[in-house]
Amino acid sequence: MVQGQNDGHIYENDIGQELLEHKIVVKQVCPDCHKYEKFSSVQEKCPSCNVELKLTAGSGTQEDIIFKHNGKNFSLEVKNSPGDPDWGQCALRPHPKGGKWVWDWSERSKETKSELIKIYNEFECIDGSKGLLVYLNKKNIIPNKYRVPNDEITFEMRKQDQRNFDDREHRISAEAFAKFHGKKSQYVQIGKKHGFFHINNDSAKLGTEKFEAEFTLRFRAKVTNSHFPICPKCGKERQPGINAKCKKCDIKLTLDKGEGEVCKVCLKDPKLNHGPIPYEKYKHRDDHIEFVLTILNPKIISKSKFNIEKEDGQVFPPIHS
Repeated sequence: MVQGQNDGHIYENDIGQELLEHKIVVKQVCPDCHKYEKFSSVQEKCPSCNVELKLTAGSGTQEDIIFKHNGKNFSLEVKNSPGDPDWGQCALRPHPKGGKWVWDWSERSKETKSELIKIYNEFECIDGSKGLLVYLNKKNIIPNKYRVPNDEITFEMRKQDQRNFDDREHRISAEAFAKFHGKKSQYVQIGKKHGFFHINNDSAKLGTEKFEAEFTLRFRAKVTNSHFPICPKCGKERQPGINAKCKKCDIKLTLDKGEGEVCKVCLKDPKLNHGPIPYEKYKHRDDHIEFVLTILNPKIISKSKFNIEKEDGQVFPPIHS
């Protein structure tokens, strides 16, 4: 179930605010128009939309935060905990071929994560297969998503896809993480008192330690969105989000924090967070899932001497904008 900001997004924003408190210049972007951006050491507003600028990029292939040190830009990946589910994520797509379903990397993953895919394709699997795609295709998984029309996919079908696809049998070193972030981010800030590290090299010469860890690989059928707001005026389904609105009717669809009702469909799964859905009217959908290979649960070798958060025994990194 995905709605509004998750814990990772909240932590990213908290880290951005900590940087501002230390007078560090960070890139800020308007969350509404996505056009206005400004580098500043104080919280700025969009002059057109009159909303506070966002300090982070959020999910996707962009770096989470861009900060300035001695006048130069540096990129920062932000993880609220070692258990963050989206380290080194690559999407997979199934397609029918020769009477069976064959899995391949998504076109977007091929374009944006080619170095990481090279490592995955050379990986020695526990069954002797060379390459994680070879390993996956040997399992002969028949998905509901992409095989069944989206409007016919049920809650039970989605859960079946998640059970069939889930696999956490492999371990991988920090090399893949470093490859993935080689062009994306230069530094990483990890919560739970782990702190601030460089990923490949200390390009800003801050005196940081290199991030070292061992990870678990996971094949995961990931729910991207389950609840889509419906405009009470025109009755149309709209995109979800913390600032969901119907542009046609110029109506805000996201309720105030704490308002809304629990989704009765989601109550079927005791593992879900059964918080209120922040829309007056919405549609529960089970077709918005994405098949991914991701790196999770790193065993981090040591804690950093630096931390953007205030923690005993660690100091703020020597960033000077």
